[in-house]
Amino acid sequence: MGLNFRKSISLGKGIKLNLNKKSAGLSFGVKGARYSINTNGDRRATIGIPGTGISYTKTFGNKNNKKNDRAKKKELEKNQEIVQDYQEQVDEVIGIHRTGVDAIDWNRVETIPRKLAKLQERVLQGDIDAYYEVIEQAQPFDELVDFGSEFEIGTEDPACIVAEFNIKEENVIPDTMVTLTSTGKVSEKQMTKTAYYEMLQDYVCSVMIRMARDLFALLPVDKVIVHAVDDAVNTATGNKEEVTYVSVIFDRETFNKINLDAIDPSDSLSNFEYNMKFGKTTGFKPVVQLTNW
Repeated sequence: MGLNFRKSISLGKGIKLNLNKKSAGLSFGVKGARYSINTNGDRRATIGIPGTGISYTKTFGNKNNKKNDRAKKKELEKNQEIVQDYQEQVDEVIGIHRTGVDAIDWNRVETIPRKLAKLQERVLQGDIDAYYEVIEQAQPFDELVDFGSEFEIGTEDPACIVAEFNIKEENVIPDTMVTLTSTGKVSEKQMTKTAYYEMLQDYVCSVMIRMARDLFALLPVDKVIVHAVDDAVNTATGNKEEVTYVSVIFDRETFNKINLDAIDPSDSLSNFEYNMKFGKTTGFKPVVQLTNW
């Protein structure tokens, strides 16, 4: 049981000094009609009918407290917005695969954009140069370039196209985590290695899936091969060299069965033939590129 302290001292002429552990106050008036104020700024008026136990009390809030409450609410809303913005950036990084270009059915004229219509016959004939023209005009990876990635497209087979992108993780993955504390403050802490590499893996896999999605949408190919590469130091020479960290062969039939809005991008690669060596605390290790030739 907690110990409470309260004391009332009469100062004469209906004035009383009220003391407790948290504040001190004064009250004025006569029996049945009193007004009180304390050091917290709270004010209270009480009117009653003596002998009946019936009374009415009205409390007047402290203006300073109200201002403080408004300021705290405004600060909380601002902090919530900061954390929400951070989370939206993270969701964008690992959810790139959820959007893409409009699909083209080259056998149906009504699905072909006017600027690409003249390429229909060549595309249907498997003219690889026409494929490149479609990609150049459609610019499917423009949005991805905003993340700092670089892309290359090539093929020797009209039924399969190969795409490669440079990860450039330093342009994309944040090194801090932003959260809201139980008191409504913004907490920014160094991201753990596990969290960092997990986000990096999801980002890389999400981009690869997005590239496959766009290329399947634009071209009548059966397979899309995507390589994720980056620069790494060769410990034998001390020089930076380009290495492959993930390589995937996406086939159209399997790809069309996937619900892209609900997948975990890293887990989704298990539907396809792929090479990836990944450690939760070490990240990616170099792998051999897959080919269709």
